[in-house]
Amino acid sequence: MSLAADFSARRDGFALNFAIDVEAGETVAVVGQSGAGKTTALYCLAGLLRPDRGRICCDDHTWFDDSSRAYVPAHRRDVALVFARGALFGHMSAHANVEFGLRASGVAPSYAAARARVALDVVDGAHVAARPASMLSSGEVQRVALARAVALAPALLLLDEPLSALDIRLRPLVRDALRRAIAAAGAATVLVTHDPAEALLFARRFVVVEEGRVVQSGDIAALRDRPATPYVASFAGTNLYRGQARSLGDGSSDLQVDGVTLVVQGEHEGEISVVLDPDAVTLSATTQTTSARNVLHGPVESIVHDRGAFRVTLGSTPPIAARVTAHSLAALEIAQGTSLYATFKAMEARVL
Repeated sequence: MSLAADFSARRDGFALNFAIDVEAGETVAVVGQSGAGKTTALYCLAGLLRPDRGRICCDDHTWFDDSSRAYVPAHRRDVALVFARGALFGHMSAHANVEFGLRASGVAPSYAAARARVALDVVDGAHVAARPASMLSSGEVQRVALARAVALAPALLLLDEPLSALDIRLRPLVRDALRRAIAAAGAATVLVTHDPAEALLFARRFVVVEEGRVVQSGDIAALRDRPATPYVASFAGTNLYRGQARSLGDGSSDLQVDGVTLVVQGEHEGEISVVLDPDAVTLSATTQTTSARNVLHGPVESIVHDRGAFRVTLGSTPPIAARVTAHSLAALEIAQGTSLYATFKAMEARVL
């Protein structure tokens, strides 16, 4: 079954305007910084929060429509929600937790038990089936929570930061379980996360939320090619700068960004936006004599894997990200806090 939703809602004074569509068997990631409204959107889809306006439909089932006053509560929606911290019943065994949703819906105990065993196998959780949930590790809790969702075979699977509460050592194991759970469910899946690597691992399409509104949707190529905001650019692994341009009369222009002057190709006047691919940025430990007209300087703030290389972000003014090979990373002895220079040519900054 597919999901189509377009709605607005308020929660504790926070206003959200949200839209998403997901096909059966597809995973779409909802990304954004903390407080952007991602979890509020998920709660509306699950039926835990009622929107003010709009529509939420799963195939031919209307779960919410303000124009017709239609509203289907959470317990009547064909949906499973996995919370960041599992939300298991501590006094019940892992197996009892997994079959709880099925038992609550009235299915035969034997069927619920069989489905629970299969779901625990999917996430490699059979060995903890008899153990009380209160005695499980955080990674085991999350795997059992995933199994509980898989057992329901929902039309819509909602995942709210499913790896965020885990120790970094446990994430690879639970990540594999999450991948198998999504495949086993075969549902329209919405994954909420603030981690770009996690989003890119599980989804091919993205909905970016900032301050309660969707600022951009699409695949990574679309986000990388024309990022709508600096956050989108950062998520997509590129650089976006906005500022006031002034033509220099020689085929190039000054661009004022955060009090710093950059040089871009072309005759421009007024406010413009430019995109700079990290591959076009050169890093060095000292200033270099080159034809590049743009030089920024600052400490390394982050180093992340990016398409077979590493994306290094400097805390310069303005910030800049470069993509380098593992060899360059080692040769320059790049580490958190290392002070580096970043250079790029005016012709490499593409004006949107």
